[in-house]
Amino acid sequence: MTPIPVKDIEKYLPHRPPMVWIDEVISFSEKAGECKVVLRADGLYMDQHGLRPTSCLEFIAQAYGFISVCHHIYILDPNSKPLSKAFLASMKDAHLPPPEVLQQLRPGDELSIMISGVRQMGPIVIFNGRITRGELLVSESQMKVFKEYQQ
Repeated sequence: MTPIPVKDIEKYLPHRPPMVWIDEVISFSEKAGECKVVLRADGLYMDQHGLRPTSCLEFIAQAYGFISVCHHIYILDPNSKPLSKAFLASMKDAHLPPPEVLQQLRPGDELSIMISGVRQMGPIVIFNGRITRGELLVSESQMKVFKEYQQ
């Protein structure tokens, strides 16, 4: 079943292109998963210097969203309704990529975004995100999001 191109499931999230930055969901479960992004020179996450450090936070948040959607529609309920609202509520222990890491990233590089430790309390979800390129740690953060499904 995996990898799953996000274009096949993007209708379940409020994001729309060009703000959908994840390319594929590689694996998913209730508490973890992995997504892939291939950096593009024209991606909105880039600027004249390369990858914007803060874009890593959006990669992590979107990766969680797509992993969560896959779990809902492929495991829990194939008739799941789309999210009506999804907000990044907070970040903790966010480590953005330092300049020496950013200098190593180029268009065409594949980033892996791993989500783990998912804990849900009503509409609030806490999880850890980690971005790597091969063995290179790019960024990591714990996040809290609010999500609400359509009725």
